[in-house]
This record gives sequence, structure tokens and C-alpha cells, in this order.
Amino acid sequence: MKYLLVILLILVVFWLWQYERRTQKGATTPPRPPASPDPAQAGGATEIVACSVCQLHLPRTEALIGRGARPYCSEAHRRQAEG
Repeated sequence: MKYLLVILLILVVFWLWQYERRTQKGATTPPRPPASPDPAQAGGATEIVACSVCQLHLPRTEALIGRGARPYCSEAHRRQAEG
């Protein structure tokens, strides 16, 4: 019985020590700067364009822009349309 009490006392002391360490570590750590907002997640609209050959819709940032500012979904479609 006395061994059980000793083990319990050791566990309680260990738990308190860990709790104190975690709270002190959180207090001394400087706050992280806010992450730069992603325009798509921050409510900003992402422009969607259609490929001039197959009409596949994709974001303008992923499209290949050919002559005349025409968007294409791949290099093969750009070559097909522009020769």
C-alpha cells in the first residue's frame, strides 16, 4: 500500500513539473507573426479562364498565355492553336 502511495506522489510531482514547464515555455515564446493570407482563402477572387482549344476551365495563374492573350491549358494546345 505504501508503495502505491509513493508511486502516486511521484506521478503527481512529475505532472506538476511538466505543467509548469509547459506554461513557462508558452509565456516566454514570442508570438508568431500572422501568415501571409492566401488570396483564394482570404476572400479574394481567383480569375478562371477557359482553354481556347478544349474549353477546360482553370485559374489564370495556371494557364499558359499565348498570342493575343489567349489562355491554354497545356503547351500542346498552345502549339495546336498557334501552329
